[in-house]
Amino acid sequence: MSMHPGDIATYEQQQQLEQNRKTRGPNTRRRGLWIILATLLVLGLLGSALGAYLVFFKSHTPSSGSSTTIIGHAYFASSGLYPANLEDNQGIADQVYVKLENIPPSTSGKSYYAWLLNNKTLEWQPIGLGRLTVNKGTANLFYGGDTLHTNLLANNSRLIITEENATVTPQFPSEAPGDLRYYAAFSEAKSGSVVYSLYEHIRHLLAADPKVQSTMGLAGGLDIWLYRNSEKILEWAGSARDTWSSTMSSNQICFMYRQLTRILYYLDGIQYAPLSIPVTPTALQCELPGPWNETIAKIGLLTIEPQVQNPPGYLYHIGVKHLHEMILLPEITDNQKALAVQISQGLNGVTQWLQTIHSDIKILYSLSKDDLLGEKGREALNEVATLANRALVGKVNPVGPPTDGVVQIHYALQNLATFDIRACSTNSPCPKLE
Repeated sequence: MSMHPGDIATYEQQQQLEQNRKTRGPNTRRRGLWIILATLLVLGLLGSALGAYLVFFKSHTPSSGSSTTIIGHAYFASSGLYPANLEDNQGIADQVYVKLENIPPSTSGKSYYAWLLNNKTLEWQPIGLGRLTVNKGTANLFYGGDTLHTNLLANNSRLIITEENATVTPQFPSEAPGDLRYYAAFSEAKSGSVVYSLYEHIRHLLAADPKVQSTMGLAGGLDIWLYRNSEKILEWAGSARDTWSSTMSSNQICFMYRQLTRILYYLDGIQYAPLSIPVTPTALQCELPGPWNETIAKIGLLTIEPQVQNPPGYLYHIGVKHLHEMILLPEITDNQKALAVQISQGLNGVTQWLQTIHSDIKILYSLSKDDLLGEKGREALNEVATLANRALVGKVNPVGPPTDGVVQIHYALQNLATFDIRACSTNSPCPKLE
């Protein structure tokens, strides 16, 4: 169980922490690890967010041409101000970025206004995103969400841009002929053997999965639980790793086992985790806990029995149940299809890392106390912490692009919810508002 030079900083920093153990108390060691962890997470998030933003606009460059040419895009982001209530999806996909290019200035006395429209099965309830200002053919708009941080993908599948009175901001989009200038939508059509429409797939991933929400009490979409639970696994893995020393007391050993047990519950889910916790002479001396949060632990990251579990673990659910089906839809864009393939590859890598963590933890349970306090225990805990870090923030490769972790997958999934905005014209009229 050796470490690898491509791993992101944590292992080397943890090694330095270990060299200083003789002069630093346990509380100081733990604080040091949390500082490192927090720094890594912030840097990973900021880097991934910027990367996602730049990649998005680089690969979605509009051009002039026919009336059906894409003239801009709108995509969703999350403020991260999540509620304590697990059944709410606030703070997720509650913001919108809009960018248009090669568009004419608005008519004198008028301005462009952007709106979200709910899907066609609901009563018409448009959401005003704000006014766009055109500067040399380019218009940008950021909508920061409402005071409740409402999830905008839960009910909205369309975006329009109208040209209306610049003096008074309209409360509802105009339905007058010619005022509707630009239009975009996520398809709500179903075809062939595909169970869900493109919009439904996006909504399940980023707003709410009906099965997960109704039977498990977890809202927000599959993506946010993959993200949150991976964060917790890294936290517990680092804590267990930082506890190790060759002179661990019985209390420290039991604390380490408790952290490892919590990881197993989030990997396997509450139904299968007890089957992965063997009773061993060393573990028998410790009172092992149940899941850290029973509601969250109802669904694991991994899938133990793909043919039986319903719903399955998050990695399988996202990759097989949604991305695979999305790729088969004729309405999916080339950019969305390429992004879905990229995300699927990332999910495969994360799955392998988490499966290895699962195996390492079972090895740690099986070790005698002497082995646990020796090199075998130290190496296994090092690997658990290193792989948990990879699973969340990815791996830097000496040659070639980095390998995606959950952070990169999180932003890529949000970019699937990208509107292709087109101009309305006589030859290509916008659909009737309803």
